[in-house]
Amino acid sequence: MLFSSIALRNASRVGLRRFPTANATTNAGAIQLRQKSSASGGIPAPILHQWYNIFGKSTIGYATWLVAGIIVAEGMTGALSDSIWNGVNAGRTYESVDWTKFKTDDDDDDDDEDEEEEEEEEGGGDDEDDDE
Repeated sequence: MLFSSIALRNASRVGLRRFPTANATTNAGAIQLRQKSSASGGIPAPILHQWYNIFGKSTIGYATWLVAGIIVAEGMTGALSDSIWNGVNAGRTYESVDWTKFKTDDDDDDDDEDEEEEEEEEGGGDDEDDDE
């Protein structure tokens, strides 16, 4: 395998291809065009040079680029997954439940009774202090 990859690499340098074309100049032009387009990944060269000058020249610049990219990607992924989750579970989570549907009038009566009991307890304790 080692020798086959070396032979394939050397053949590509020389310009030998599996499917050679009849016109060598057209083939060379196609090779150059392919190398230029695949080297930049479709991004224009001036943009790549500017990116390299800002982030790619130093290790700390590249590390900053990676950390910032990871944080931005994580934020976008989290927001997307949260929106999908909330869309699928609308009305089923604590934040999206309409709590006014569960309110009853009995709750108000219970609160009033609790307040009355507290007032009675406070009033009963004052009488004992007066006897002394």
